Amino acid sequence: MVQKTITVVKIGGREYTIKSVESQEYIHRVAIYVNNKLEEVESRQPNLSSSMAVMLTAINLADEVIKLREKVDKLQRELNVVHSLLDEDDDSSVPSNVYDVSRRAQR
Repeated sequence: MVQKTITVVKIGGREYTIKSVESQEYIHRVAIYVNNKLEEVESRQPNLSSSMAVMLTAINLADEVIKLREKVDKLQRELNVVHSLLDEDDDSSVPSNVYDVSRRAQR
Protein backbone atom coordinates (compact mmCIF):
# COMPACT_ATOMS: atom_id res chain seq x y z
CA MET A 1 0.00 0.00 0.00
CA VAL A 2 1.25 3.47 -0.90
CA GLN A 3 1.67 5.78 2.05
CA LYS A 4 -0.24 9.05 1.78
CA THR A 5 1.02 12.28 3.24
CA ILE A 6 -1.23 14.89 4.79
CA THR A 7 -0.50 18.49 3.86
CA VAL A 8 -2.31 21.64 4.94
CA VAL A 9 -2.31 24.38 2.30
CA LYS A 10 -3.89 27.80 2.00
CA ILE A 11 -5.68 28.80 -1.21
CA GLY A 12 -7.79 31.91 -1.48
CA GLY A 13 -7.46 32.57 2.22
CA ARG A 14 -8.91 29.17 3.20
CA GLU A 15 -7.03 26.20 4.58
CA TYR A 16 -7.38 22.80 2.95
CA THR A 17 -6.08 19.47 4.16
CA ILE A 18 -4.78 17.41 1.26
CA LYS A 19 -4.08 13.67 1.40
CA SER A 20 -1.78 12.59 -1.39
CA VAL A 21 0.92 10.14 -2.43
CA GLU A 22 2.93 13.18 -3.55
CA SER A 23 5.45 14.89 -1.29
CA GLN A 24 4.42 17.82 0.88
CA GLU A 25 6.80 20.03 -1.07
CA TYR A 26 5.04 19.14 -4.31
CA ILE A 27 1.57 19.73 -2.84
CA HIS A 28 2.70 23.14 -1.59
CA ARG A 29 4.02 23.98 -5.09
CA VAL A 30 0.66 23.03 -6.59
CA ALA A 31 -1.25 25.04 -3.98
CA ILE A 32 0.95 28.10 -4.52
CA TYR A 33 0.41 27.84 -8.27
CA VAL A 34 -3.38 27.58 -7.89
CA ASN A 35 -3.43 30.42 -5.36
CA ASN A 36 -1.40 32.65 -7.71
CA LYS A 37 -3.80 31.90 -10.57
CA LEU A 38 -6.77 32.68 -8.31
CA GLU A 39 -5.17 35.98 -7.28
CA GLU A 40 -4.65 36.86 -10.97
CA VAL A 41 -8.35 36.29 -11.69
CA GLU A 42 -9.42 38.26 -8.62
CA SER A 43 -7.12 41.17 -9.49
CA ARG A 44 -8.44 41.32 -13.07
CA GLN A 45 -12.09 41.02 -12.03
CA PRO A 46 -12.42 42.20 -8.43
CA ASN A 47 -16.24 42.25 -8.49
CA LEU A 48 -16.58 38.47 -8.92
CA SER A 49 -17.96 36.40 -6.09
CA SER A 50 -15.48 33.96 -4.58
CA SER A 51 -17.25 31.00 -6.20
CA MET A 52 -17.17 32.67 -9.62
CA ALA A 53 -13.47 33.53 -9.19
CA VAL A 54 -12.73 29.92 -8.26
CA MET A 55 -14.69 28.62 -11.26
CA LEU A 56 -12.96 31.02 -13.66
CA THR A 57 -9.61 29.96 -12.19
CA ALA A 58 -10.51 26.30 -12.75
CA ILE A 59 -11.49 27.05 -16.35
CA ASN A 60 -8.24 28.95 -16.94
CA LEU A 61 -6.19 26.09 -15.46
CA ALA A 62 -8.07 23.51 -17.55
CA ASP A 63 -7.41 25.61 -20.65
CA GLU A 64 -3.71 25.72 -19.76
CA VAL A 65 -3.57 21.95 -19.23
CA ILE A 66 -5.35 21.16 -22.50
CA LYS A 67 -3.08 23.48 -24.50
CA LEU A 68 0.03 22.01 -22.86
CA ARG A 69 -1.18 18.46 -23.57
CA GLU A 70 -1.74 19.35 -27.21
CA LYS A 71 1.75 20.83 -27.36
CA VAL A 72 3.26 17.72 -25.75
CA ASP A 73 1.35 15.48 -28.19
CA LYS A 74 2.60 17.56 -31.14
CA LEU A 75 6.18 17.43 -29.87
CA GLN A 76 5.86 13.66 -29.30
CA ARG A 77 4.68 13.18 -32.89
CA GLU A 78 7.60 15.28 -34.15
CA LEU A 79 10.01 13.30 -32.01
CA ASN A 80 8.61 10.04 -33.39
CA VAL A 81 9.21 11.31 -36.93
CA VAL A 82 12.79 12.23 -36.05
CA HIS A 83 13.35 8.80 -34.47
CA SER A 84 11.95 7.04 -37.51
CA LEU A 85 14.17 9.11 -39.80
CA LEU A 86 17.18 8.31 -37.66
CA ASP A 87 16.27 4.62 -37.71
CA GLU A 88 16.06 4.75 -41.52
CA ASP A 89 19.45 6.47 -41.65
CA ASP A 90 20.96 3.82 -39.35
CA ASP A 91 19.69 1.05 -41.63
CA SER A 92 21.01 2.65 -44.81
CA SER A 93 24.16 4.38 -43.55
CA VAL A 94 26.37 1.31 -43.89
CA PRO A 95 26.21 -0.41 -47.27
CA SER A 96 25.84 -4.16 -47.05
CA ASN A 97 29.09 -4.74 -48.94
CA VAL A 98 31.28 -2.94 -46.37
CA TYR A 99 33.72 -5.22 -44.59
CA ASP A 100 32.98 -5.47 -40.83
CA VAL A 101 36.28 -5.46 -38.96
CA SER A 102 34.68 -6.47 -35.66
CA ARG A 103 33.43 -9.75 -37.15
CA ARG A 104 36.87 -10.52 -38.58
CA ALA A 105 38.48 -10.06 -35.16
CA GLN A 106 36.14 -12.57 -33.50
CA ARG A 107 37.16 -15.51 -35.68
